[in-house]
Amino acid sequence: MNAKLRNTKFTNTEKYIKEFIESGRSGDISIVLGDREGEAYRFFSSDRGDVLSGKTVYDMMSVSKIMATTPLFYMAMDEGLVSPDDTLGKYFPEAPEDKKDLKLWMLLSHQSGMGRYVNPEYFGPFRRADAIAFQLSHPLMFEPTTDYFYSCSAFIILGFLLERIYNKPLNLLFDDRIARPLGLKNTMFNHPEDENIVRCTRKAYEGNNKCSDDNCRRLYGVAGNAGVFSCIDDMAIFAQSLLNRHNTIISEETFAKGTKDFGPHLTFGRALGYVYTDERYKQGGRLFSKGSVGHTGFSGTECYADFEKDLYVVSLSNTAYYAAKNGKDCSAECAAFREGLHNAIADDLGI
Repeated sequence: MNAKLRNTKFTNTEKYIKEFIESGRSGDISIVLGDREGEAYRFFSSDRGDVLSGKTVYDMMSVSKIMATTPLFYMAMDEGLVSPDDTLGKYFPEAPEDKKDLKLWMLLSHQSGMGRYVNPEYFGPFRRADAIAFQLSHPLMFEPTTDYFYSCSAFIILGFLLERIYNKPLNLLFDDRIARPLGLKNTMFNHPEDENIVRCTRKAYEGNNKCSDDNCRRLYGVAGNAGVFSCIDDMAIFAQSLLNRHNTIISEETFAKGTKDFGPHLTFGRALGYVYTDERYKQGGRLFSKGSVGHTGFSGTECYADFEKDLYVVSLSNTAYYAAKNGKDCSAECAAFREGLHNAIADDLGI
């Protein structure tokens, strides 16, 4: 048990969150902190009054990558169905020549050379081949492993790969193999919630298809790069599982193999599917130990596990929505919020 975490009053953290909202840079922020034994602290703040709860739903955006695609890939590794060293052509024989020999670990660590390409139209479940062909049709941006580019397209392909391996849609795989086993009761793709949901996008909702990401929208809300919606109650459970190395659903050996640094030569640490934190990760502020893993989402979400400090951090916000409304850079605003939040938490913990 992290005794310091459980005996701390997070006055700096709460002050920072309230001031960030009062400055008009975000509207709805929910956070939860915990250790390997479970939740230790949570806090809600909103410019709409006392409206948030543990069940309030947020668009997780790219945190979906470590909630669905990444752990499902690790499970497939455990089952001997896939290896990070497999080539893309093994699973996609229709792949162009310049991509057939890409190793899957390159896609997982964003070193494949693939860019980010927005689907030009809506591709339903019976048009998977068209969606795959579009994402693979573009030339590589650089020689694989020589550089880094954060590629949602690579994760869309990884989502399609998992569907081919298991012969089941990604949303059903997530529900069957992650959400239900972990006890996540309000976490899913294509969330039906219409009331107790935080506005994370300026786009009109299309029924259950609410994801802020254009690529995911045009795959009808289910994609390997985004699409999961969740809440603090469930994220506390998920983050605790991550801090425990997902030991109820993934083997210790596979988790260790995937969560080392695959990009020591890059300006940004990358594990297989995860952000790998060290001194290069500015958003971590003074909080995270080297080797912590997690991910952020464009909407203003994050989930991190610090194995050395026995600490998980989840923050859910709609900072990107407010940044867009204020004419500011969404990614920069979210990054600034996270760095400030992590430093405030570090101050409260005496780090």
